[in-house]
Amino acid sequence: ELSPRQPDQESLVKGPPASRAYDAMGAPTKAAEGFARGKGLRVEDLQVREIDGGQYVVATVHETGRPAVEVLQTALAELVASIRFDKAMRWNASNVAFSRPVRWLLALLGEAVIPFEFAGLTAGRTTRSLRFYSPEEVEVSTPAAYFEAMQAQGVLIDSQERRAAIAAQVAEQMRAVGAEPRLDEGLLDEVNNLVERPMAFLGKFDQQHLRLPAEVLISVMKKHQRYFPVQDAAGKLMPYFVGVRNGDGNYLDVVADGNEQVIRARFADAAFFIDEDLKHKLEDLLPRLGTLTFQFKLGSMLDKSRRIERIVEKLNPLLGAGGFEAEAALRAAHLCKADLVSHMVVEMTSLQGSMGRYYAGHSGEKPEVAQAIFEHYLPRFAGDQTPQARPGLLVGLADRFDTLAGLFAAGMAPSGTKDPFAQRRAALGLVQSLIAWDLDFDVRQGLALAAAELPLEASPQSQKECLEFITGRLRSYLLEQEGYRYDVVDAVLAAQGFNPAGAKRAVQALSGWVARPDWNTVLPAYARCVRITRDQKGRFKVDAAYFAEPAEKELFQAIQAAEAAERKPGSVEDFFQAFLPVIPVINRFFEAVLVMADEEQVRSNRLGLLQRVAALAEGVADFAQLEGF
Repeated sequence: ELSPRQPDQESLVKGPPASRAYDAMGAPTKAAEGFARGKGLRVEDLQVREIDGGQYVVATVHETGRPAVEVLQTALAELVASIRFDKAMRWNASNVAFSRPVRWLLALLGEAVIPFEFAGLTAGRTTRSLRFYSPEEVEVSTPAAYFEAMQAQGVLIDSQERRAAIAAQVAEQMRAVGAEPRLDEGLLDEVNNLVERPMAFLGKFDQQHLRLPAEVLISVMKKHQRYFPVQDAAGKLMPYFVGVRNGDGNYLDVVADGNEQVIRARFADAAFFIDEDLKHKLEDLLPRLGTLTFQFKLGSMLDKSRRIERIVEKLNPLLGAGGFEAEAALRAAHLCKADLVSHMVVEMTSLQGSMGRYYAGHSGEKPEVAQAIFEHYLPRFAGDQTPQARPGLLVGLADRFDTLAGLFAAGMAPSGTKDPFAQRRAALGLVQSLIAWDLDFDVRQGLALAAAELPLEASPQSQKECLEFITGRLRSYLLEQEGYRYDVVDAVLAAQGFNPAGAKRAVQALSGWVARPDWNTVLPAYARCVRITRDQKGRFKVDAAYFAEPAEKELFQAIQAAEAAERKPGSVEDFFQAFLPVIPVINRFFEAVLVMADEEQVRSNRLGLLQRVAALAEGVADFAQLEGF
């Protein structure tokens, strides 16, 4: 609750260093005078205090409190004006942009009105009822009275309460026709923000429309009408939908009938588009891709699809695809973008891939080719399914490598929130696919293959920046979706960021090691070797002839054993199994010898031993990134 008055405040403000604020004679300089003027003070009001080890000029600034209504009057106007929408409209002389016309403003602090202005209106204590409800206007005396008035109207102000009510009502309507309650969470969130007094209703459509692909029907229902599709226990679509109106249960039959007429027309349009597309084979659509620009420096979508085909041909042997898998991948690469110029996808772009699979099947293509056309778009978003068959995986990787390498070469790297070519999604999809398949693959190699096919030069710098961009998406994935510790992730990515699947395994393994009770003995032993050698220039050779102490010979033998141990590339587990026997030897070495000995050859020899210990982790992780190093 806000207090009736903003309290008076005193705050200490730090200014320039005293050495710049006063000259040798103790007179104030322009720096001091400017600081004082900026705070509305006299130079005489300034003081010199020691802060963070240095002397600075400071001023005590006194801010007089103002009534809360006065403060909120400005704050609320700024707050409402700061709200941004993807699509906004302007509707009156105020020329203010908002998502919808603003008809009234209500703002109260206790019983007092906060009369802020926005869009040509002044806030008061009057609100309005839902349309067709009386009274049309309601005078609100207090905040509590506002909530009572809304409750009397059936309006659910709390978004979580409203969301739960929508979910319960929709599920009830689905059960009424023997369906399995399945609610799309994203659609539920969207509908929740479209209504105030939710009332679910059941609608139906002609069963003959079920001959159309389920993806088409569902997309039409969800995208155009915000309806919830109805499915049976097996996931098969039923000839019903559930809508949510804003209002009560009166005349729901009329509402349902009106919505049924709309969906009937939508489905008829979809049927027409599909019938038109099926008059031709999918391959017949390819020439029209030449009229669709991908990016002006990178050519058309036809140029892109041909590049994808060539990249897939090179990826096949690298990713273990042979025989029918390689053939299916090449054929799918040839056709993967053809559905983009189909009537149905032009009407609803979200159906890309789904329609390609459907049209490929009707064109006589092999099932694995049709499935690969669909799967090459997977995953479409974080948490989405990934390709289940290798051909789809290969085409999807080739598509993303071409997109990323090409756009970075063209100087089109994403900046800030701008990402018109969805490169973040492409990079995340690439990472997710390789991790899902647990497939060791060097992303640098994929980018190089794609760069070789581009119509413009991809400089080493652009490929380096592209790799860093992909590694950044991998880092976000491991932190946000997998929930690993930031220091563990950073340590592994410093050494294995180019191999998403290997990095994921290493992060998982290292997370287990840092949680061990003996970790405080493992990391310090390695860290001592790194800290003493990391500032040294060059590599020091180890010559056993210069060993002056038994501890040096013992450490040398332990290092040789660790180096000779069989280890998989990048394996955290194999590294630690080889390193654990070296730990007590390292500790004895530091107890027995002075590393920075006066004699140069002895000192170099000892530094060389420690460099060999540090090198054991190369390609595994940069343990210096870990907490406690």
